[in-house]
Amino acid sequence: MKIKQKEVDGITVLELAGEMYGGPENMKLVDVISELADRNKLDLVLNLSKIKWISSTGLGILVSARSKFAKQGGVIKLAHPNERVLGILQVTRLNLIFDVFGSEQEALASLKK
Repeated sequence: MKIKQKEVDGITVLELAGEMYGGPENMKLVDVISELADRNKLDLVLNLSKIKWISSTGLGILVSARSKFAKQGGVIKLAHPNERVLGILQVTRLNLIFDVFGSEQEALASLKK
């Protein structure tokens, strides 16, 4: 999985690409999110538009990242999952603990309110 970081109006956006299946490469996401929390960058959008697949381990990584971030008072929004990833979020009911938006712009707007 690749992670590209940018900032939009003071909100951090992580554009994720590839497959979320676990392993050291995917655990880097938790490290990046922990670093953001340490720097007090507590509004975060994860753009999933380029994530092709997410395994149970990948879901665990998302939940772990959310937990670490929330302990610092941070908020993570998920943006633009494809139908397959959205279906996985719904079946696992993770769409109930994450705010999921159809686009990055919608997720950003929700943090600006």
